[in-house]
Amino acid sequence: MQTGTVCAHMTDKDGKMIAPDIRDIIKNRNLVANFQQIVSVSRKLVIGVEGLIRGIDVQTNEIIPPLKLFDAAQRENLTLELDRACRDTVIEAFSKVYESNREKLLFLNLDASVLQSSVGSDYLLHQVRQFRVNPGNIVIEISEKKVEGNAALKKFADAYRRYGFMVALDDVGSESSNIDRILLVKPDIIKIDISLVKNIQNDFYKQGVFKSLVNMSNRIGALVIAEGTETEEEAIQILRLGGHMIQGFFFSEPKQFFDKKTAFTNDKIDMLGKRFNEYMNLLFIEERNRNKRLYAVANHAVKSLVNTESWAFDDMLRGIISKNEAMECAYILDSNGIQVSDTICSADKAGCQENLIFYSARVGTDHSMEKYYYPLVSARAKKHVTQPYISLATGSLCITISTSYINIENKSFILCIDFKSYNAVNDIELKSPMPTYGEGIKPDIISIINRMNEAMIKDSLTDAFNRRYIEERLLADVFHATNDEHPISIILADIDRFKSVNDHYGHLAGDEVLKEFVRISKLYVRKNTDWIARYGGDEFLIVLVNADERVAGMVAEKIRSAVEKTALRYEESDICFTASFGTYTVQSKKMTCDQLLSQADKNLYTAKKEGRNKTVGMRH
Repeated sequence: MQTGTVCAHMTDKDGKMIAPDIRDIIKNRNLVANFQQIVSVSRKLVIGVEGLIRGIDVQTNEIIPPLKLFDAAQRENLTLELDRACRDTVIEAFSKVYESNREKLLFLNLDASVLQSSVGSDYLLHQVRQFRVNPGNIVIEISEKKVEGNAALKKFADAYRRYGFMVALDDVGSESSNIDRILLVKPDIIKIDISLVKNIQNDFYKQGVFKSLVNMSNRIGALVIAEGTETEEEAIQILRLGGHMIQGFFFSEPKQFFDKKTAFTNDKIDMLGKRFNEYMNLLFIEERNRNKRLYAVANHAVKSLVNTESWAFDDMLRGIISKNEAMECAYILDSNGIQVSDTICSADKAGCQENLIFYSARVGTDHSMEKYYYPLVSARAKKHVTQPYISLATGSLCITISTSYINIENKSFILCIDFKSYNAVNDIELKSPMPTYGEGIKPDIISIINRMNEAMIKDSLTDAFNRRYIEERLLADVFHATNDEHPISIILADIDRFKSVNDHYGHLAGDEVLKEFVRISKLYVRKNTDWIARYGGDEFLIVLVNADERVAGMVAEKIRSAVEKTALRYEESDICFTASFGTYTVQSKKMTCDQLLSQADKNLYTAKKEGRNKTVGMRH
């Protein structure tokens, strides 16, 4: 159960911690239920409460914190019994105010370690019915960081949702959260962890992650609750970013129900609503003033460009950039969104990068899907200013203003100027009414961002890269290899008779085989140079940069031999399996990625046709 108040700790005369008598606590229900309000500011009401549990030492009358209770229960193998006793206490206390508050929700924590034993027992359903509470008033909170298996989690959520319960995923955004479980469980409510909420008004990266979670929740039909909100500034930012509900000490501390009339009232709701409206009005005024300044800069630049022919765009942009330190880079698009100038960076090139992800767009790049292009076309606007985003040219935070104009050749163009993050735009941007950026990214947020970015390009089962990564990375690797006349080799691998593994041992065993193949393969490729991706089903692509056909054959054979010698232990069986490999190397001849993959696939087909567990390769 979640903590929320400062509790006394039982100690002996020497100051050592005393373990509570957990059996006595469970038997005699020496437990007390506290409740913390969950508020919807937009609807101006308390929509429900989360039930929090505390233990009581009857001898000293001291409060026992929940963590201590569950640690003691785990040692005595009584976690399930304690969890049920806690739920009894919370539901019974809620039932006393339920009759006069039938539209309110009770958020009920469920210890994830008991999920497996809870599925099929319907114990929670019986508890709720015993106290005459409608299952539709109960939101079951499941902590992500405590769940070990996805199968039991999904089975439990599906079962109880059929009874009318709602399901919430707790601790989303915490260090150990798994975003893929949102898609698995399809929760009604997502509770964003305090690690993302704390000081969110001072950290743009937290704001970005929070907003992404809100957008995702909106698309899947889930509501968002921000946990651990302690200050007005945090609450206002949560509302600005689209958070639906708020829970935390800012609104209320956890407390027992003493009065049915005040259990679901809160004087701070109206006050926060007024402060939020004041903040948004001020923010709107400041954004309008900022945009006026940006428009003035863009108009000045356009005056120079209208009399400039397209062949001289680059030189003119260099002159424009040199006169304004706030500009990071500038480039020109035609009316179809195709870049017709080079990307001209500021003279100091501060922060400019050239790698596989962050690099300056070149002539011919298609920008028609970008946020600074399509508003000018779809809305027929003359100018547009974007929200802050990460520039692909520099990897740093920027905003872009785009302006359409007609030049001396009577052709339509769009000038795009990237400005450095707001803090750097000293002569353009006014100070925000609240701080928007922090001094740095906290380590837990870095890990969250990295995991979210990796989730976009990683196969969730095997931790190899996915098809999306292949499409983006392989093209770059092949381009650089052929341009620099360095060899590049690819290996297509296929697990032999993989269907028979699934049929004989089950699909979960098949999953373990795929993971084992990737684990073995990673032992024989260079970290941070070569890479492995799941090509589809039981096929994998291995890319060896600056490696000729000899190296490709050697690597493939090492992996093949290691796989052949492996006996994967699964339950009570040893699963033996083999794989076939097709390699292909290209150096000077320019080939498309599809052609390269096709050649490797032909060699893989030959290896399978000639008896499997074999490597076939050649070069061009």
